[in-house]
Amino acid sequence: MRHLSFNIFLLLIFIITGVRADDFGAMPPDIARIKKRGELVVAMYYEDVPLFCMRNSSNELEGIDIEIARDIAEKLGVKLTLNRNSKTFDEIVQTVANRKADIGLSSLSDTLERATTVSFTTPYWSLRQALLVNRLKLSAYKDHPDFKKIELLLNQGGIEIGVLKGSSYVDFAKKIFPLATIVSYPTLAQGIEDTKNSKLLAFLYDEVEVMNWNKLHPEDSLFLKSDFITRSEDTLAIAVHWQDNHLLSWLNLSIEQSRNNFFKELKAKYSDLK
Repeated sequence: MRHLSFNIFLLLIFIITGVRADDFGAMPPDIARIKKRGELVVAMYYEDVPLFCMRNSSNELEGIDIEIARDIAEKLGVKLTLNRNSKTFDEIVQTVANRKADIGLSSLSDTLERATTVSFTTPYWSLRQALLVNRLKLSAYKDHPDFKKIELLLNQGGIEIGVLKGSSYVDFAKKIFPLATIVSYPTLAQGIEDTKNSKLLAFLYDEVEVMNWNKLHPEDSLFLKSDFITRSEDTLAIAVHWQDNHLLSWLNLSIEQSRNNFFKELKAKYSDLK
């Protein structure tokens, strides 16, 4: 009798919530895992990245990646939980690979090296690759034939270019400037400071970070000039565990269906990236 009463109780729960006992079993396991948990865990970089993840005047998170993460969770019918333990962008990939998050969504570049560990969706955003160049050190090359072609000028022996450690720009720099010496820095501020103090000729990063730095440090324009890479771009995508094939397909479909409406609204809202 007690066993029968418990079964009736479970049946009532399923009727009230609208969930049948076999609903999750009919789903692909990667989607079912998230739905059953009632939570989408998203790996993000530990620090805010203005325009993609930042605090508003009410100390609430907002930004392109935050809104996309909320949209995905809402479409899946689950709550959103952020895992912001990753100290580098490469750690975000490892967090997904180690099943500590369902997806990685944090202005994450879809590099070939990272794709050996996780799968990536089709890109949802693209950025220009940017340089902060020391004006004084650059002036020493004024008679160089490639003085006005910064990409060619920097690609030679004896040139040192800074990048952020654990970011996609370590690989980007090696590919774009194979003859130069690439120096990795644990923080963006330290790398740019060394460039400002003439220890480096240039620092390579994406246009958002360079733009943000210029806004926060307008006095640095006396020492540093901005330039952009024309031969390549930095495409951003969502990282997914390599076994989560259905989740990957679902995210790709969601991205494609969002391009002409939701993403356009985001570009208008965060107009600095138009």
